[in-house]
Amino acid sequence: MLIIADARLPEEALKNLSLHGEVVRFASRNITYASISGHPDIFFCKTPGQLIAAPNAPSEICRRLKQRNITMVSGNKPVAAQYPNSASYNAFVNRDCLIHNLNYTDKTIIDACKDLAAIHVKQAYTRCNLVEAGGLYITSDKGIEKVLKGLPLDVFYVDPGRILLTGENHGFFGGCAGLADNRLFVTGRIKSLPEWGELQKELTRRQINVVELYDGPLVDGGSILFLQTSDSSPKL
Repeated sequence: MLIIADARLPEEALKNLSLHGEVVRFASRNITYASISGHPDIFFCKTPGQLIAAPNAPSEICRRLKQRNITMVSGNKPVAAQYPNSASYNAFVNRDCLIHNLNYTDKTIIDACKDLAAIHVKQAYTRCNLVEAGGLYITSDKGIEKVLKGLPLDVFYVDPGRILLTGENHGFFGGCAGLADNRLFVTGRIKSLPEWGELQKELTRRQINVVELYDGPLVDGGSILFLQTSDSSPKL
């Protein structure tokens, strides 16, 4: 297992994450603004069968992924300095659907997901705001919540007010989390959330186990990306 995570996450979280696979500590310089410059989900989008990378994703990290036989293709748009052009790769993709502000989604992602349901939302930082575990879509964006409930999908809202993101008022829940099999990894104490009691019931019902990576506040690190290295393609 190869795991891409923000190099600025708490050291304890990164060390605990390394117990589950080889951790690639992600960072970028002079590409986009500081608070998201280390966020893997700003530069990479996992789609069924391949990893799509922004053309200006850090070359050393891309070389490392290719050395580990990750199937990776380059997108069209470079990540830019400011929103929404910083969000072209921040789409949510699973085996069923692509969810994003489709006005800004890189065409390579659109093409890779042509057989999936395409769901438009206003929030272009979609992956930062959304993670799915066992069919439960957990979001910290009210607009995403409204759209997904209308489909209808099982949706759970988490208030982002207690989630840390350096340089911003707060982060988002999707950016605190990553899913590997039936384990939801979170960068901090999920049990500190006011919604934890109800969320725990929903996750338990779906046989999802929560792994808290360190004993501290939840930190938005731009998602944790888990990639299987036993074959040539990312496992969703």
